[in-house]
Amino acid sequence: MSREPEKGSRIRIGDIDTFFRWDGPEGGPVVMMAHAMGTSHRLWDWQVTALADRYRVLRYDWRGHGDTDAPEGPYSLDMFVADAVGLMDRLGLDKVHWVGISTGGMIGQGLGIEHLDRVASLALCNTTPQADQAYKDFVAERHAILREHGMTRIWDMTDRRWFTDAFAGAAGRDYQAVRENFIRTPIAGYIGATSATANLAYQDRLHMISAPTLVLGAGDDPATPPAHSHAIHERIAGSKLVILPGLRHFSNVEAPDQFNSPLRAFLDEVAGEG
Repeated sequence: MSREPEKGSRIRIGDIDTFFRWDGPEGGPVVMMAHAMGTSHRLWDWQVTALADRYRVLRYDWRGHGDTDAPEGPYSLDMFVADAVGLMDRLGLDKVHWVGISTGGMIGQGLGIEHLDRVASLALCNTTPQADQAYKDFVAERHAILREHGMTRIWDMTDRRWFTDAFAGAAGRDYQAVRENFIRTPIAGYIGATSATANLAYQDRLHMISAPTLVLGAGDDPATPPAHSHAIHERIAGSKLVILPGLRHFSNVEAPDQFNSPLRAFLDEVAGEG
C-alpha cells in the first residue's frame, strides 16, 4: 500500500468528495465492497484477483478514511448508508452485490434494512449487528488514547484482535501493508466513525432483510466473535453462515484463499454462473 497516486477517481457525494475505483470487466455484475475501520478500499486487495475475472468490482473509501474527505464528526451509520446510496446514484447503479467487512458489514446491514431495493445480495463479513456497553467503553478508551498518542499507538493495541499471534508476530509484507494503511487514517475520520459504530443498533430490524445473504465469520475473532455472526444469521431468513476456524478479524488478509472461496461461491450462486 504505497503512496503512489491511486488508480481511481473522486466524486462529490453530499458534503464530501468520495474516492472510488473500478476493477474487472465492464458489463459484469457489480460487486460493491466496503472496508473496515481504520483501513481503506485497499483492504480488499486480497480479494480483487479472485473476483475481477468476472465481476465489475467497485471499491470505495467511506467517510473519514483513505482518500475520501474526513470532516470533523461525529458521524452516524445513517450517514454511511446515505453516502453509499449517493455513490450508487452518481454512478447510475440500480442494484449491487454488497460485500462489507466489519464496519462495511454494518453499512450493508443498514442498506438491507433501509434500501433493500438497492441490494441484489449481501455478504456480511466479520461484523456485528449491535453495539453493547463493553464496545462503547472500548471506543471511549480508544478516543482518549488516540487524542494523546495518535494512530500508531492504537495499532499497537489492536493488531492481535485482527490477526493471529503468529501472523502479527511475523509482521510480514501483508501485515505491514494493513498497518501502513491504518496509521495514515485521519484522526477525525477514525473518531467520527467509531462514534458512529458505538451507536450500532440493527439487531432488532434484521428480519426486514430478504436479500440473499452470506454471513461470513472468523472462529477466533475477538472483535466480532462467532456468536455475532450467528446472531445475524438467525435473524435473516434464508441466510447462509460460514465460520472460518482459527482466524481473526482480518481473515481476508491473513488467509485470502479460505476467505475468497465461500465468497466467490456465494456470488456465483446469486449472480448466476453464466
